[in-house]
Order: sequence, then structure tokens, then C-alpha cells
Amino acid sequence: MVPWFLTRGYFVEKVLSEQFAATPIPTRIVDPIGARPEVLQLMKKRAERLAERSFTITFKFTKALRNLLGASKRGGNEFKTDQISLLLASHGTPLHTGSRKAADGLAEELKKDGYKVSRAMFLEEEPKIADWRQVAAPEGPVMVLPHFLAGGLHGSEDVPGLLGIPHGKEGWHRVDGRWIGYGAPIGTPDEMTELILKMVGADRRGS
Repeated sequence: MVPWFLTRGYFVEKVLSEQFAATPIPTRIVDPIGARPEVLQLMKKRAERLAERSFTITFKFTKALRNLLGASKRGGNEFKTDQISLLLASHGTPLHTGSRKAADGLAEELKKDGYKVSRAMFLEEEPKIADWRQVAAPEGPVMVLPHFLAGGLHGSEDVPGLLGIPHGKEGWHRVDGRWIGYGAPIGTPDEMTELILKMVGADRRGS
């Protein structure tokens, strides 16, 4: 059984374990999807894609502003990595200390790519997603990557609402005079099918 969860937290270690322990069918529960090292690469791809989109969006914005003000043309409108605050929006829960571990670990790894700030924030733990302004650097663009599988209510509605952006689709928005980029959730079928088969194969070889 492959847990469709991003961390080894309350549901994986307690709820699922108890549920399957009560069945007469022999069951082996492998690590949750979020424990795989490939998840880091999926997050990096989303960050890179957002960074690429930032050039087009900020170029159009600044071009319109220059036309309005009659300013001269200037280049270099894309966001640089060392200007960006990268924030992972995850769930977290006080019910289990391991719930936030995966998000915190990913933020630490992503920090190595040179972001100005790289931290995790949560719905049910501190720091809260609603306080993103205090989590991010005081200035510069903010890139938020939802640490949720396949979107759902949290990734598509709850988190965007707390950030002050209109929807949960991938893209950039202006909030209180700052650029906020929102990434796509991980967990699309083309990504997960190969990963799940790889996990099951590795578990069978190790058993």
C-alpha cells in the first residue's frame, strides 16, 4: 500500500497503520510519496517554471508602466533567484511532530539554490500561511509552492485565499504592491504513476 501523503505524519503512522492492521489481508505499507527524494526535483521544476514566467509577466507590467509614464526602455525585468522569497505552503498538524518534517526539509534543500529566503509555512502550525508577509523577506518577489498533492481544497482555495490571490492556478499576482507567484501542486498522473511503480518495485526488491 502506497500512502498518498506527503509526510510520515499522523495519518500514515497512526490512522492507516491501525486500519490495515485490523484487516485479515497481509499488507505492507511503504513510505509515503512525499518521503521520496524525487519530490525535491518536482518542486524545483515548478520553481524554475514560475521564474521563467516572471520575465514575461513583469516585462508586460513594466512596459505598460513605462508607456504610461513616458519612461525610457530598460532591460532586466525578470526576477533573480537571490531576490526571491521561496515559501512552501503545507498543512502541518499539532497531532504529530513528523507532520511538518517533509516541508521543512524541502525548504532547507531549496535554500541551497540561492533564494533570499526559503521557509515552510503551514495551515495548522507556526509559522501560519496567513502570516506570509512576516515569513518572507521585507522586500522582493515571493514565490509560493503548495506542498499538497493534486491541489484539492487546500491548494486551490484555502491557501490562495490566505495569500490574497484570486485563484490557485499557476501564475503571478500583485498583492499589496508585491509580486506573488503561485506554483502548481505536485501529484499529476504523469508524474506519480512512474514514481509509485518505482517505489513498489524498490520495496519488493528490499523485502
